[in-house]
Amino acid sequence: MQRSLIGFIELLMTSVIWGVTYTVLKIALEYMNSFEVAFLRFFVASIFFIPIIFLKKEKYNFREILILIVLGGTGVFLYQTLFIMGESGVSAGASSFIVSTEPIFIYILSLAMRDEKLGIPPILGIILSTVGLIILIQPSDIGSGKMFYVILIILAAISWAIYTIAGKSVLSRHDSLHVTSLSSIIGTAFLFPLAGFSSLVALVHGETYSILSILFLGIGATFLGYLLWFDGLKYVKPSIAGITLYITPFITVFSAAIMIGEPLSPMLLVGGALIISGIAISNIGGIKG
Repeated sequence: MQRSLIGFIELLMTSVIWGVTYTVLKIALEYMNSFEVAFLRFFVASIFFIPIIFLKKEKYNFREILILIVLGGTGVFLYQTLFIMGESGVSAGASSFIVSTEPIFIYILSLAMRDEKLGIPPILGIILSTVGLIILIQPSDIGSGKMFYVILIILAAISWAIYTIAGKSVLSRHDSLHVTSLSSIIGTAFLFPLAGFSSLVALVHGETYSILSILFLGIGATFLGYLLWFDGLKYVKPSIAGITLYITPFITVFSAAIMIGEPLSPMLLVGGALIISGIAISNIGGIKG
């Protein structure tokens, strides 16, 4: 019982850290472009991930290596670049709620692959989340160009869904933290050409806030976040773990209001609440994340 409580606290801490992450990304984007932020985040994290690869010895066959490359391309390269580019034009709170629709896309892709069956709760959940998304986007603002950034974030959610489904076979046979570490390093290599050596110079000689934000994103949100998450999952049921993630967007909303002065609009909170409620209802029907 005590170990389960510690595991739950670890998962809760991870959700809080990831909630603040979306706000810190906004701060980092004030000093660097999207590609630099994405690369530097995982470059810093990779410094800590590399020892895990050697400490936890795993052997992969050729097919699994190809899957790891796909994971690095979708879960790191595509997800990070699409999301961070999207967040550059949308508030931290809104972007956090939008990207939380990931389980919906996991379910849709699973349906297409016939790994899931059509069910009433997931359909109701998708409808509710879609209504919440429409309220969140506020169609009257689409003319301002916000829709472009919203689409980027939705594409990021889809890329994470692909990452999740593609990684299931490898994760079932190998240590999850080792797989995460290796795919993160591969994704970092994909990001490097877009960021270049100039991003490393920017990290070393950057302003205090830019350096602190990258260190938080790399060490806190990425390395420590994954470490706490996977350790917590050892002692807590996945269904319970998923519930802790529901608080992440709300942490983002309040941290963004405190740290960068983003307004707490009623439409944001209502739309976000509908999205989270829709995902919760969908989970009752068996959406697997």
